[in-house]
Amino acid sequence: MKRASDKSNLSIVRDYLDGNRPFIQVGYDPNLDNGKRKEGEIWEDSQGNKWMWKNGSKRKIPKLAQIKIEQRCSICNADTKWGNYLDQKVYPKTGRCYDCNIAFDSKLKILGVFEDYEKHKIYKSMLSEMNDFKQQMTESLTYLESDSSLPKLQYFNEDGSQEFWTDDTDMKSKVLTDLKKDLLSLNQKIDELNKKIIELNYDSSIEEKAKQMTLEKLNSQDKWVYRKH
Repeated sequence: MKRASDKSNLSIVRDYLDGNRPFIQVGYDPNLDNGKRKEGEIWEDSQGNKWMWKNGSKRKIPKLAQIKIEQRCSICNADTKWGNYLDQKVYPKTGRCYDCNIAFDSKLKILGVFEDYEKHKIYKSMLSEMNDFKQQMTESLTYLESDSSLPKLQYFNEDGSQEFWTDDTDMKSKVLTDLKKDLLSLNQKIDELNKKIIELNYDSSIEEKAKQMTLEKLNSQDKWVYRKH
């Protein structure tokens, strides 16, 4: 049975969201039949990931490459798609351009809340990833428990290919046991993380003040006119 070994729960969650599946994925996805793929063909699997057939093998298309909408900084309103590589690196994580993000962080430091802001941001990101992962695990568990007539069990490898288990009675029991253990462990991690967030007692409303301070500084600079237009 495929298992994720020597990894923390957070590492497993991040692998999962990157498209690597260390846990069992139950079901059938016709999009994984690659026998008739043509060069350059693009398709989407049941997990919402997009793939391209290139040079005789499938390549995963990064989610950021699929985004065609504007990427405007939440402070100065500049479209970061037309900015430099620093803007494009910072925007997906913050929603701000590089210059505004530097200024924003500086204001938070002046207000004395930067460390708490960083912890809160990390905790919330981890919590979101874990909850997404929990949903996927719960769906697999529900599927296995509700359908007692599965002719075969299958799981998807990291490259999207599929494998089958024909000894369905024995394997189904093992999969169910492992899923329940993993789900219990994940729930405990989620509870611990929620407690940390509560103990941190971070007031996110102060971010609006830092944003306003950053905007006032930008408005006082000639560069503001250039960046906005």
